Amino acid sequence: MPVNFTAEYFKAEQKFLNARTTEEKIVYLEEMIRVCPKHKGAENLLAQLHAKLAKLKREVERASKKSGGKKEGIRKEGDAQVCLVGYVNVGKSSVLKKITNADPEIDEYPYTTVRPEIGMMDYKGVKIQIIEIPSTFRPEYMAIARTADLVAVVYNGSHKHIDSVLDSMYIRTKRVYITPDDSTQEIKEKIWNSLGLIIVYTKDGKDTSPMALRKGSTVRDFTLHIHKDFVEHFWYARLWRKGKEKQVGLNYVLDDGDVVEVKTKMK
Repeated sequence: MPVNFTAEYFKAEQKFLNARTTEEKIVYLEEMIRVCPKHKGAENLLAQLHAKLAKLKREVERASKKSGGKKEGIRKEGDAQVCLVGYVNVGKSSVLKKITNADPEIDEYPYTTVRPEIGMMDYKGVKIQIIEIPSTFRPEYMAIARTADLVAVVYNGSHKHIDSVLDSMYIRTKRVYITPDDSTQEIKEKIWNSLGLIIVYTKDGKDTSPMALRKGSTVRDFTLHIHKDFVEHFWYARLWRKGKEKQVGLNYVLDDGDVVEVKTKMK
């Protein structure tokens, strides 16, 4: 049975063949696997591609151990991870400084940022990790954007060119567009609204604390974030919404701004 390759596959294959670093090869090989036909005629090819990918990842791991275990990846912290991406001197560092606790170097000369800069954005008590990606667009740094929850494109004028860069590196992460002239609150609102999250408040006595959840989350999801034992011993939950109180079960769907107090049979 013929494989019947797509144009996407040949495009990714060509980029793989032209790749200069192992990290680049991994990016394009993963794309080849993603767009490769999945019928029986392609089984042997897919097995070969997966074996090649595993070999390349082992090479990166060995190189990392030799260099003291340093990796370019960044561990996710907070309730979501957002990457700032844009061209040189577009204002990424200024945006990072504006919305987080980070203090990146800001200057007029190009490529001031040579490694990812990290800050934590506070939004109504919820913590969002913000990572500025250097404008060198090195594959090992762009790989962070591929696994982030959101890419915030910082631009002046048009963002078509940076979109082309992201597309060429197979960055399919959801995008939001901001400018350095946007106010701090405008940027925070754009990022938050694009993440698809809601804030639900846990109630413990008189105290409440914010919790970020995906839209459509239920009381079960909320309870699991507290502790898995709470689900096993769940009795009911008291919920306050727009000044009204009700008693709900595990399958009840939550809204932004809800306040929830979980009652268990252990108490």
